[in-house]
Amino acid sequence: AQEVNRKYLHRLPADRLLHNFRVTAGLPSTAQPLGGWEKPDGELRGHFTGHYLSACALSYSSCGDAELKKKADGMVAELAKCQEALKDGYLSAYPLEFWDRLKAGKRVWAPFYTLHKIMAGLLDMYEHCGNQQALAVVEDMAGWVDRWTEPLGEAKMQRVLDVEFGGMGEILYNLWAATGKAHYAEVGHRFDHQRIFDPLALRRDELKGLHVNTQVPKIIGAARRCE
Repeated sequence: AQEVNRKYLHRLPADRLLHNFRVTAGLPSTAQPLGGWEKPDGELRGHFTGHYLSACALSYSSCGDAELKKKADGMVAELAKCQEALKDGYLSAYPLEFWDRLKAGKRVWAPFYTLHKIMAGLLDMYEHCGNQQALAVVEDMAGWVDRWTEPLGEAKMQRVLDVEFGGMGEILYNLWAATGKAHYAEVGHRFDHQRIFDPLALRRDELKGLHVNTQVPKIIGAARRCE
């Protein structure tokens, strides 16, 4: 199973995985877009590329596949170019307009969820492959998250958290652990979803009917904070 997975990672073209990031950043791309979750008009586009970087990093760590590491390192360098073009530390495969909708309480599909996957992939590239550029990119992304969330205040931030946000708490606590910079923990605390955490803290089970994939990452983040 591991070998099948490793071959699959080799088979996916980097340019297709990078396409939506380049388009969003205003950089040229002639690659055929991926479909499914990654189709160019999909609101979760970009998250699979984050998963891909995590998979490459973990595969290199366990199998020592130098070619796969080289491919993923090259993708990190290209994502850094997209981040530079987008300015202010922002990096995603979808435009800032998504964030305006999130802030305004308008319908949008999970921008923080997708951002978490990209950040996690980059941090995995640093931790498992020693890629310093990946750490720099993810720290700049965390800086952007800090600047976006800080002015909202707690009440508005809690409304933002009603839209699925993946493991944003977890990645910020992991970044704190990796760098020793405690401010990342402060940003991570902003993702404490009180509607979910408060009943659990009181040992009340109010989880029936809730979407599991939305809630479990919040709990993992809380556990990581405790660690």
